[in-house]
Amino acid sequence: MAAIFISALVLTSTPGTASAANDEASEIAARSQADYPAAHEGFAQALAAEDCGVRVDWPHPSRTTNNQIHTRVESFCNGSVLVNNTITGKSYRSRWYGWQHVKTETTGPKNTWRVRVTVDVDCGYGTWHRWRTEGYGSGLLNGQPVSASAYQQNDDEIMCGDNN
Repeated sequence: MAAIFISALVLTSTPGTASAANDEASEIAARSQADYPAAHEGFAQALAAEDCGVRVDWPHPSRTTNNQIHTRVESFCNGSVLVNNTITGKSYRSRWYGWQHVKTETTGPKNTWRVRVTVDVDCGYGTWHRWRTEGYGSGLLNGQPVSASAYQQNDDEIMCGDNN
């Protein structure tokens, strides 16, 4: 019994290891899509007309690569070029203690209206987890810095290799 307690104590006190308090997911209010916030009223009208923000698709078993979960994340501004347009996607899988960070992918900076990244996470065939992907976008629009974040997650577990 003492050996089990000591092992658990070591695991929870070692940085970067799993513990009930080590839920790594961020608190993000926007699910699926978030608009870039406006710096001032005229800028807000331009943003609304241009449909600008961050979009996160559903995590799903890859249709092209066996034993992977894919999620596409993009930073976009329809009708305008974002300077230094950058998108970062972070994928997590459900664990008994919360969300475990599995992979991060970034694309940019680029001067374009849209940048996309696919977070492609290897997973064990036949394993079941819920998946969560967070998207963080940023850039400059009309000389103003913009940034937004959104997430998407499966509310039910999905099977890795479901499309093999």
